[in-house]
Amino acid sequence: MLVGCKSKSNVSESKEYFSNDKTKLGIEVTDRELGIKFFPPTGWKLKQTSISKMELGRNRSDREELNFSYIPVYVFFNDTTNGLFSAGKVEGGDSLLTKSARLNYYKSALADKYNNNKLAIENFINSRIAFTEIKLEKENLVSIKLLFLNQNGDVIQFDYTIPANQLPSVEDAIKASIGSIRLM
Repeated sequence: MLVGCKSKSNVSESKEYFSNDKTKLGIEVTDRELGIKFFPPTGWKLKQTSISKMELGRNRSDREELNFSYIPVYVFFNDTTNGLFSAGKVEGGDSLLTKSARLNYYKSALADKYNNNKLAIENFINSRIAFTEIKLEKENLVSIKLLFLNQNGDVIQFDYTIPANQLPSVEDAIKASIGSIRLM
């Protein structure tokens, strides 16, 4: 449990975080550098993007373990819902930390950054991968951030962001996309 933020953190087996509904999936993406395979939700199109790395913690902390960058490698857009889905790698943090400790510091930094929003942090396992889901609601947007380690111990992040009023129409497809993630 993270202290000092408005969040819940636990391991759950009863809540449905993912599904195996292949009818709600687009075309498979395989990336050897990220060490993963996954399917985006159906209807979400891969886009060329100028989205660059997103800094987290810079200028807010002199502690190196709290300075991270999320670097999206893939960006998908849903024209119907105006949803955005990105997948990429998280870099930074103290290089002396173990990879799992780096993941924990990153989760803490995200929780701190979004502590003024409606925030829920959950943990679950699928396909022998330990996931952390950070779901936040800010104004009229919902963001589902999915964090996990690949087989090299790199922190991988998936980020689904959609208008809150569109969530019911794409939630099943997002769960199917989450359920499709495999390590290579």
